[in-house]
Amino acid sequence: MALTDTKLRTLKPPAGKTECLIADGNGLYIRVRGTRGKFSRIWQFRRKEGGQLSITTLGAYPDLPIKDARLKAAELATKQTGRSWTVGEVADQWLKERVDHTHRKSDQVRGYVDRAILPALADKRLRDIEPSDIARVIRDYRDRVAKLPRARTGGRPAARALLAVFKGLFGYAVANGLISSSPAAQLTAAVAGQPPAARERVLSDDEIRFVMTTDIKAGPVLRFLLLTGLRLGEAFAGHREGQYWVVPASASKNRREHRVWLSTLALAQLEAHPWEARREAVQLWLKNNAGGWTAHDLRRTFSTRNNGLGVAPYVVEKMLNHTFDGTMAVYNHASYDAERRQALENWSDWLAKLTAPSAAVVPLRTAARQS
Repeated sequence: MALTDTKLRTLKPPAGKTECLIADGNGLYIRVRGTRGKFSRIWQFRRKEGGQLSITTLGAYPDLPIKDARLKAAELATKQTGRSWTVGEVADQWLKERVDHTHRKSDQVRGYVDRAILPALADKRLRDIEPSDIARVIRDYRDRVAKLPRARTGGRPAARALLAVFKGLFGYAVANGLISSSPAAQLTAAVAGQPPAARERVLSDDEIRFVMTTDIKAGPVLRFLLLTGLRLGEAFAGHREGQYWVVPASASKNRREHRVWLSTLALAQLEAHPWEARREAVQLWLKNNAGGWTAHDLRRTFSTRNNGLGVAPYVVEKMLNHTFDGTMAVYNHASYDAERRQALENWSDWLAKLTAPSAAVVPLRTAARQS
């Protein structure tokens, strides 16, 4: 595992020994010697060529910082081997030495490397990569993602995430002396394209009636979203516990568990759970048939209508699992469980009254049988 300043400051030889040798990677080692409670830490570059081990002393730590030691080691490695690194080789080393050990979502980073970077640039020499090459890969990936059924933002978030991966990869190459500057350094989120204006779509009464009465396969899912205010991913990633729908922290946008009270009308949508229409099918139906509104517009409708019914804004925010800003975030940690439960029951009653005149209200017939 790669060394850090924290580890270096505390390195000592094992009990009963006066010295030890620890690898940092890329041929760089730190030799630690201790006598009478005093320790020396010396950087060495080691490389075996033609069956012979060569050792080059680089300097003492902390006089020679870890970053500078790595640069020197990288320079020596390049000189001794005459090697011209490829993007694929550096990506493999970066993932193993840095990402796998330090990144909270290393699998996601590997996914971007495997899906976008390696297919386009794996065999290209690192020193030949231009900013335009990276921009082209990012835009191509954006366009590929935009064609997926569940894509709602034109692939821009994925493109911005890929840019961050590029910056990490080439930043590692610079830090290890493989190139003098990063071709990704000057690229900004603008390479992914400008985001669209914020949506303001709220469903009309007639559109709400459609959602509450339609017998399409996606109907129970759409009704569940409208009744609970959940995101589409939270509806499919959560599970039922008694009369609550529980979204685990791993599936929540703010990484906090979210518990939602289920009204009788919401419970009716779970009778056939797991739903016949899967997440991708719901997104595809919305894209082709919904007339301009999306799954997230149901969530906005939930928020707008509940605020209009007189629910306190901070309760609505808790119902949506939003986090507070400013002093509210510091001082207000109330969950408002009782208020949220009452608001969800009132919202369910409002929807029932809105759709009651229709004889085709599927969930209401189900609720009537339960009573």
